[in-house]
Amino acid sequence: MSYINQVTAQLGPYPSETLRKMRLQLEAAGKKVYDLSTGDPRIPVWPAIREKVRDSLPDISQYPSVFGSERLRQAHEAYLERRFGLKNTGLILLPTAGSKEAIFHISLSLIQRHGKDRILYPSPGYPVYRDAILFAGGIPTPMELRHEEGFLQQPWNLPAEIVRDTVAIWINYPNNPTGTCATPAYFERIAEWAQTHGIVILSDECYVDIYDTALPADQLPPSMLQITQKGTVAFYSLSKRSGLTGYRAGFIAGDPAILGPHTLARARFGVAQPDFVQEGAVVAWGDDAHVAARREIFSHRVRWMGAALQKMGIQVEIPEATFYLWCKVPATYGEDDVRFCRELAEKGGVLFSPSSWLGGGGPGWFRIACTLDDGESQGALDALAAFCK
Repeated sequence: MSYINQVTAQLGPYPSETLRKMRLQLEAAGKKVYDLSTGDPRIPVWPAIREKVRDSLPDISQYPSVFGSERLRQAHEAYLERRFGLKNTGLILLPTAGSKEAIFHISLSLIQRHGKDRILYPSPGYPVYRDAILFAGGIPTPMELRHEEGFLQQPWNLPAEIVRDTVAIWINYPNNPTGTCATPAYFERIAEWAQTHGIVILSDECYVDIYDTALPADQLPPSMLQITQKGTVAFYSLSKRSGLTGYRAGFIAGDPAILGPHTLARARFGVAQPDFVQEGAVVAWGDDAHVAARREIFSHRVRWMGAALQKMGIQVEIPEATFYLWCKVPATYGEDDVRFCRELAEKGGVLFSPSSWLGGGGPGWFRIACTLDDGESQGALDALAAFCK
């Protein structure tokens, strides 16, 4: 007799955990490992953030509010105004424990709206999109990101019966894993399509501040909230912007018609951001200089590693944003990205993420996370070159 439901019973291993186990096995065997599989950059946290969190640890611990502090709300508002020119929008802003839990929980408030149970999401992409829809009792509907379409979702090409049952669409630009940026014109088309069909837009903007330093100021990655706020929720995180992956700090901003009722649900989820993390987040959202310094590091790594891969003959997308390189597996492996990545790990000690583990769409690719310093990255490139020979 099973004591768990079918969704949990049918879950496979989470990709990052599988990759972590691979790393541990290789290290236990005494092999030098170069882990560029997970988007967790090893750059020291800006000291001012660490110091603020440390100094804010309370003598008496009490429950935080799901709404966050007034200081944090003001920091979120100021960030949206500085970065996107958004001011006095009337949006609801809510702190989150990173973006992952917020992405997971929003489906619980959307599935079965007007009897609709389908949510669209990009594939390959963040595995949590699909898993959240399943746990909410919905129908996860992947939209394959295709090279020939510039890795841009094309929901207007979907069959009418799919659109009819769709309650929401996930978009993620700048995109993980391809690094693709979207233009305001593309966002306008998404907004027009979604509003025509009464579909909620869920915009994962976790990487919106990680872009190439060479981009002109008028070409920075936009926010969907600059195009429309009706029926829209945007998700932000300090994990990539400030390197606070372990602090779990982010926020969501969106239409009060969605986030007003959803706030009542979030109060029951137990996801309020701890007060001392909020204080660190106020510092992080309020400062852009440390983010610019991180962009310099990522821009250098992406350009340098991308050029090195091209010299090896590897087809690679060198992006304008994120710190990922999206690469085609060598022709000798056909579309078998998993076999390529497993054999590279076993023989070369280099860990990349196969596209098949990132939502299942677009086989035959692999993702490199530019998270290591130059010395370690060079070691990984040398091991990759030796393996490919």
